[in-house]
Amino acid sequence: MAEGLELESRRRIYDFLTANPGVHLRRIGQALGMSTGMLSYHLGYLERSGLLKSEEDGHRKRYFIARAFVEAQRRILAVLRQDVPRKIVIELLSYGERTFGELQMSVGVSKSTLSYHLQKLMNREVLLRTKRERESVFSIKDLEEVRKLLLANQSSFQDDAVDRFADLWSKLRT
Repeated sequence: MAEGLELESRRRIYDFLTANPGVHLRRIGQALGMSTGMLSYHLGYLERSGLLKSEEDGHRKRYFIARAFVEAQRRILAVLRQDVPRKIVIELLSYGERTFGELQMSVGVSKSTLSYHLQKLMNREVLLRTKRERESVFSIKDLEEVRKLLLANQSSFQDDAVDRFADLWSKLRT
C-alpha cells in the first residue's frame, strides 16, 4: 500500500479526489462526512507526503492528486469548479468568442460580477481578451486543453450545462 494511504480515512480522501479533482475542503468534508479538523489534518499529511497538491484559489484551497495534473491543468480545473466561471467557459466552448454583452446575457449575472470573473479567468490564463472596434471579445486561450479537462471530469461536475456540452460535443464528433 502506498506510503500515507494506510488509513481508511486517507484512502477515502484520495479516492474522492481522484474522482473529483480540484474540490475544496468544505466540499470534501460534506461528501465524506468528515469534520473540518480531521479532514485538514489528513489533507496536510497527504500533501506533505507528496500524494496531494493544493492550489490557492482566493480564500479557498483546492486539492488534486499530485501526479495527475500539471500546474496549468490545476489552474483550469480550479476555475471550472466555480459556477460562474464554468458557465462562462461553457458558453465560449459552445459558441466561440463572445463579447462582454453576449456573455452577460447568457451567464445572467451583473456587469460587476461578470467583470470580476472574467478578470479572474484572464489572470489564471484561461481566457484571452482582444478588441473588436470598441468592444472586448473573450475567447479561451487553450481550447483543446479546457475541453479535454471538462469532458474528462464531466461526472464530477453536478451541472446540466456540462452534460449538455458533452452531449453536443459527442454529436459533433459522430
